[in-house]
Amino acid sequence: MKNVAFIGVGKMGAEMASRLVAAGFKVTVFDPNDAAVKALVSKGAAAASNPKAAAEGADAVMFSLPTPAILRAAVTGPEGVLNSVSKGAVLVDFSTVDPETTKELAKAAASKGVEFLDSPVSGGVAGAANGKLVLMVGGDAAVLERATPMLNNLAGRIVHCGPIGAGQLTKLSHNLIVAINTVALGEVLAASVKAGGNLEVLCDVLTAGMAGSKMLDWFHKTLFTAERPAFFAIDLMHKDIGLCLDEFSNYPMPLGQLVKQTYNAARAKGLGGKDSTSICEIYEELLGVRLQAAA
Repeated sequence: MKNVAFIGVGKMGAEMASRLVAAGFKVTVFDPNDAAVKALVSKGAAAASNPKAAAEGADAVMFSLPTPAILRAAVTGPEGVLNSVSKGAVLVDFSTVDPETTKELAKAAASKGVEFLDSPVSGGVAGAANGKLVLMVGGDAAVLERATPMLNNLAGRIVHCGPIGAGQLTKLSHNLIVAINTVALGEVLAASVKAGGNLEVLCDVLTAGMAGSKMLDWFHKTLFTAERPAFFAIDLMHKDIGLCLDEFSNYPMPLGQLVKQTYNAARAKGLGGKDSTSICEIYEELLGVRLQAAA
């Protein structure tokens, strides 16, 4: 697998595609954002006018797209990759979508003699940039084995979760837990600071105790800074929460539903483009505090 098409080169996709270019793969990219495409072309990638054109001659086609509808169009639409990709090629989807969409697209690919792996990721932009992503892969083990030498350029860990759709189920479960943890931290830390607690002392004790978490560690790079840079938007987390709750619609999910309502409130206040940790701003505003580490 030396010829790769990469569809969707936003924050995550751009870093992943860049690593493949640097590793010596012939990479052709498509994204409606011309600036993102030009940035990769300057590094040695080729540009395509649509997904169909990008996939011509590709051994593997990778996707990093924001919604199921956009992914579906990129795979099976009039300008989708299945109109041009060769038999025996492998489609690798890094997007976070629902398992049913994944199964539908894998079936469409199989009808053309094309393999499919769902491979949502964890690790954020930093993980994509340094090749340390966790890949949660659903699909045939033999296909994954064939793709692993290529995927090793992107991942610090590759987990075979099971058949098609299992990667997406794992990722949605992961992200709902992340969202619940984020909201819980915001609620309790804001209340603690309002009651007179010292944020740095609170975080020091939480980190040392059972309440510590990777999300709390991440807050020091996002929420607790003056700038609050956006790595993974509230809008995207809201999408993932919705997909997960739809998947679990027949099960009791009271915490998940409460968290979704909190994200609804944040989006209604115009916070959708901010980092997902800025969900905590809901509690900051209610209590009149600011969760920011001392300079």
